[in-house]
Amino acid sequence: MAAPTASLTPLRFPNGSASYTSPTGEQILASVNGPGEVSRRDVQNPEEATLEVLVKPGVGVSGPGERYVEGILRGLLGRVILMRDKNMARRGVVVTLVVVENRIVDGKVDLRGGSYLSILPALLHAALLALLSAGIPMAMIYTSCLIAISVSGELLPNPSTEQIKACASLHVLAFSSKGNLLLNESQGSFNMQQWEGVYDLAERLCRGSIAADGEDKDIAMDGGAANTLESFIRETVEDKVREEFSWKLAAA
Repeated sequence: MAAPTASLTPLRFPNGSASYTSPTGEQILASVNGPGEVSRRDVQNPEEATLEVLVKPGVGVSGPGERYVEGILRGLLGRVILMRDKNMARRGVVVTLVVVENRIVDGKVDLRGGSYLSILPALLHAALLALLSAGIPMAMIYTSCLIAISVSGELLPNPSTEQIKACASLHVLAFSSKGNLLLNESQGSFNMQQWEGVYDLAERLCRGSIAADGEDKDIAMDGGAANTLESFIRETVEDKVREEFSWKLAAA
C-alpha cells in the first residue's frame, strides 16, 4: 500500500496550511488562521483561546456528516493546543479543512447514513500539520489510523473500499506522542478481545512497538521495518524547516 504524502504551506495567505493524502487516497487541504482577534465579543474567553473548526466538502454544501466531524476534531484539538497559554488568552484559532478527495463519497465526508470513519484520520493529520505550519503552541502531537475487522475476524489496517463495505466493524484510534489514547471511534459489531487487538495494531502503526526496555521500535504501514506515522509527521515538519533555513545552513 502507498505511503501517506504531505506538504506544508501550500497556501499563501493563511497563517499556516497543509495538504495531506492518506495511504488509501483521501486528500485534505487544511488552513489555520490565528491566533488572532475573535470577531465576536460574546464568544471571547478571558482566560483561554477560542477554537473554531470548519469542515467543508469539495463538492456541494456541508451536511450532518461535516457538522458531526467538526465536533470530534474540536474536542481532540482542544486537548492538544495550549488553549490556556498566556499568549492565547482572548485569541481565536480557526481551522478549516476541505475534503478534496474521498474514495468513499466524492468530495464529502459521508452520505446520510454512511460512515465518516474512513476519512477521519486524514482530517486529523491535515489539521495537525496545518497547526504545526502556523506555529500554534501545542502540548503534544498525535497520529491516527483506520482499522477494519473482517467478518472472519481478520484485522485490516488501511482497508480498501471493498473491505470497508464488507467488514464487521470499523475503528479509528488516535495516540498522542506521549503514548496516551486520545480518540476511539468505532462502528459495527465486535467484542472486547477484538478491540484489544485493534488497539495493539493501531499503536504499532502510529507509534511503533514498545520493546521490553521501553525503547520505540518502528514498523511500516504494512508491518515491515520502516517509519511509523509519528515518524512521518516529524520528518515532514523537519524537511520543511530544513528547506526554509537552507540559506542559513549554506552560509554556515
